[in-house]
Amino acid sequence: MIKIGFFTLLCVFLFSCQSTTVEQSKDDAELVSTSEGESFTMENLCKVAKCRENRSLKFRTDSGIFEQTLPLYWPAAYKNKISLLPGDVLFIEAEETDDGLGNFKLVDKIVNPEKTIEFSFTQMDEKLDMMLSVKNPFSKDIKYHLDMIDFSGKPHKTSSCPVRANISVYEHWPHVIPELILTDMHFLEPNDVMSCVY
Repeated sequence: MIKIGFFTLLCVFLFSCQSTTVEQSKDDAELVSTSEGESFTMENLCKVAKCRENRSLKFRTDSGIFEQTLPLYWPAAYKNKISLLPGDVLFIEAEETDDGLGNFKLVDKIVNPEKTIEFSFTQMDEKLDMMLSVKNPFSKDIKYHLDMIDFSGKPHKTSSCPVRANISVYEHWPHVIPELILTDMHFLEPNDVMSCVY
């Protein structure tokens, strides 16, 4: 029998997943821009970007197992933004731009290893804890902003550690995270501080 709290949590998460429009969130508004300032729904965005279809989610919460299939959801990678859902293992090609790293492209397999960043976002066995791993293929250290998205769709800033050239970094949180958003990915300069900050 599903507890009332878990059912409410499920409804809130699914509502935020399926009915969010780009104009409802400042971060999401950056996903699409038009000369006429037209607002886009997720369905419209999916016409110009590769959205996730029939994405199955399953992870533990304080109230039990959360399990649902999302018929349509925001792209995993678009322009300078990466979205990670629990269970994601992604290969993202990145280009150097004036603003850092961007023009992200989700690929099925590694064809260009010199520019493909590997991501894994999973829940630890038998725990609520979440783990993110990021493998940097570049010859320079990279850094990015990281936001946790809660069950109501609200972002919360969290620290992220620099990823040194040609190695992986692992991040850990002792609680459930329905989604992570990475933005502002850039190369670190040699004199930049190597600290785990937002």
